[in-house]
Amino acid sequence: MDIADWEKRYSEAVSNVKGQLENVQGVFVAYNSNVDAMKHISETDIKKLIGIVGCEKIHERMVEYPREIKDPVDFMARLVISMRDGKAAEVPTYGTDLNEWLMDNLVFDHARMGGQAGIMSNLLANLGLNNVITYVPWLSREQTEYFVDSPNLKYPVVEDGKLVLKRPKDAYDPDQKPKVNWIIEYSNGMKFSCAGEKYEVPRDNRLIISSRPKWIRIDMSPEMYEQLSDIRKEIDGAILAGYQMIKEEYGNGMTYRHYVEKAVNVIESLKACNPDMPIHVEFTSIQNKVIRKAILTDIVKKHVTSLGLDTVEVANALNVLGYEELAYSVMSRDEKSVIALYEGAVRLLKELELQRVHIHSLGYYICVVSKDHPLDADSHRQALLFASTVAATQATLGAIKCIDDISVGLEVPVYTDGHDDLIELEKYLVRRGICTAEDFEDGCISSSSHGLIIVPSKVVKDPVATVGIGDAISAGAFIALLAKMPKVNICQIKE
Repeated sequence: MDIADWEKRYSEAVSNVKGQLENVQGVFVAYNSNVDAMKHISETDIKKLIGIVGCEKIHERMVEYPREIKDPVDFMARLVISMRDGKAAEVPTYGTDLNEWLMDNLVFDHARMGGQAGIMSNLLANLGLNNVITYVPWLSREQTEYFVDSPNLKYPVVEDGKLVLKRPKDAYDPDQKPKVNWIIEYSNGMKFSCAGEKYEVPRDNRLIISSRPKWIRIDMSPEMYEQLSDIRKEIDGAILAGYQMIKEEYGNGMTYRHYVEKAVNVIESLKACNPDMPIHVEFTSIQNKVIRKAILTDIVKKHVTSLGLDTVEVANALNVLGYEELAYSVMSRDEKSVIALYEGAVRLLKELELQRVHIHSLGYYICVVSKDHPLDADSHRQALLFASTVAATQATLGAIKCIDDISVGLEVPVYTDGHDDLIELEKYLVRRGICTAEDFEDGCISSSSHGLIIVPSKVVKDPVATVGIGDAISAGAFIALLAKMPKVNICQIKE
């Protein structure tokens, strides 16, 4: 299928999904939202910071590859690595000193909603879903200023023993402190030097410094746990993110196992009346391998239906599940890496007993689905095309204010390089007899064990911002699938 045919498919898919979104009763979205302090760093900025910290210190720390940010040297080491490779990264910090240092030496350009759940909640509310029920355990007054003030965006609270839904601005904890992340974005072509090395940034991307203060918990109050089942009457599915906030150990003697168990209990409560309820988990970069594996094997496996990842996250997931060689191939960046990405998706589908694995890579999306998924391949393809259009709109405008905005995304051309990158995968699948060239061109392939949907995506040449694009892709695809799902009779919940 040539580019013109794909553009036609895009228009048809967007029109179709837009007409079906009203079928979605609602979505529950949890857990992580925060305030993002945004800074688009310049060559002058990076030279200034290198001068303050010192080249030799930065170079030595780069070799150590810090996996958490304890001081400005850690920060600069990870920033230079990210800019050198042009790869997005998210690194935690557990104190407040770095935020103060950045405020003194860099200063943000502006602030906005951050965190996967917060970004997806605002997006879905603006797309006009009937109900978006968002939940974050650390809802502060400052945080509510960044949620969309719309009647379809609601927050659950327990009052007089009953769960009620309020607008976030009416539901915050007045004693809660805000959680602030720094998003350092940089541009393709930037040049700088450090410790005798000269660097040129190969692509637009960003480094996220994720604030994880001691009071962060992926948790709910006992009252909320008891009443959570009441929201099942308002939703058709759930999107869960933020599990990377779980720590191995806590100061009160608790370990990650306690919070993993609670996370599973929430999922099971949501599914109690409908065991087939679609539950999507959005993965992210997780430095701690113990937590990364626990999320995959103890929360995702058997309990959820869908998993969303980017290329780096696929490699990270495969690594902790014992597929080190395949993980290395995914990150090889040669013409064979797309084959490894497909094989990795199949491994994750089977290993984690999922119905769906959705990978968003620059220029194309790969989605593998189990044979027992209730929707056909064309529905999945339409969902991916809709998601790509939503993401292109967000990249172009910075934010989507209403469903009609996505006409902007339709004007973004299909990324030619992404279309061409799939040629090696086509050769591989045809050679193994998994599909014909015609099947591949159509984007929908059926093997004996799974289905495969591949689409070239729309890529904005000069995006307004890159943060939240992956969230827009995954949320857009998930709600498009919900809109097409056959409706089930949810059991009546006793008052």
